[in-house]
Amino acid sequence: MPITGVIQPEIIEIEEGLRLRAYDGNHLTGLPWYQNPVVYYNSEGITDLSKIPGEEYVKGMYDWFQSNGKSEMYFIEVEKDGIFIPIGDIALQEKNPPIVIGVDEYRGYGIGKKALQAIISRARELGIKGFYETIIFDYNTASQRLYESVGFKCVEVRGKERVYELEL
Repeated sequence: MPITGVIQPEIIEIEEGLRLRAYDGNHLTGLPWYQNPVVYYNSEGITDLSKIPGEEYVKGMYDWFQSNGKSEMYFIEVEKDGIFIPIGDIALQEKNPPIVIGVDEYRGYGIGKKALQAIISRARELGIKGFYETIIFDYNTASQRLYESVGFKCVEVRGKERVYELEL
């Protein structure tokens, strides 16, 4: 069950050729993204390749998002040759809403910003008042720019982490 008492839409259309699709239980879709050393370093700060997560970790992560009663999990999909393909994921949750563009060739084109804006719009629809405790490592300037571009503010620095919030 996603957010308790809320029906999660199957599809959130962002624009022609870009959408969010509700997580369908297929954790293998995201496995290559989380095994990408760049993605894992930016999200978890881990450079030791022996600690790159396996299938059980990714399944557990997606299952947690689906079962905690506080999140909606989506695949970010782009249309290519008439077919929508998943290239990342994003979760709607008040505490630390994560996003991953897992396919290298799609980073840097504003897809993450559009997906995050769609999640913010969805949060407003649900009456969510804001996002808090969004943690971004200080070296992950791309994610800092992304969150700041949609209105998040850095409210605290904790060692190598920056804490962001967004009031809706």
